[in-house]
Amino acid sequence: MGQRAGQIGAIDIGDEVYTQVRLPPGGKGARRHALQATLQGCDRAARLVEQLLTLSRLEAAEAPPLAALDLSGVVQGVVAEMAPQALQRHQQLTLDAAPICRVRGEATLLVVLVRNLVDNALRYSPPRAQVQVVVSIQGGKVTLTVEDSGPGVAEAELPRLGERFFRVLGSGQPGSGLGWSIVRRIAQVHGATVQARRSAALGGLLVSVQWPAAG
Repeated sequence: MGQRAGQIGAIDIGDEVYTQVRLPPGGKGARRHALQATLQGCDRAARLVEQLLTLSRLEAAEAPPLAALDLSGVVQGVVAEMAPQALQRHQQLTLDAAPICRVRGEATLLVVLVRNLVDNALRYSPPRAQVQVVVSIQGGKVTLTVEDSGPGVAEAELPRLGERFFRVLGSGQPGSGLGWSIVRRIAQVHGATVQARRSAALGGLLVSVQWPAAG
């Protein structure tokens, strides 16, 4: 048999599925485009399955045990992980985190919440946009704020963020709308509140999540 134009494979690691495509260096443009489109479709399907699994577990499980955690440290780790994504799109991702902002939480779920918010801000903002992440503590409350200079969300649609499968039209980005549902469910589990509004400073969307500070 002759050499195949490309090979597509999936690697299952725990609950996440990663799709890989090995493209021939000299493949024809149309064939290469088709393989890349297949890769993107598989990645979107894998992300949808992962989010559905996360949401179903959150809805089915009892409240997880919570412990005092430093939210600043959690957010620093997520921002460092997502910095390459911002660089690839020539976006400016910044973090201003007050030292030792403790909340009662479950570490894995807090990472998922923060990652969803930062990923949304990056993906729905254009190249060269600004995304600012802030962790602050004041008056016995710890607040995580993620705001961007993207197109934002219409005032009439803000209350619908978090409805399952609701997506803001015209964004040009693929997605299922489940990320917001996951964020709101995780916040509920942690006794936190979520608010979304237009960013006065950057003009895009501003999302704030607030917890009671742990001792």
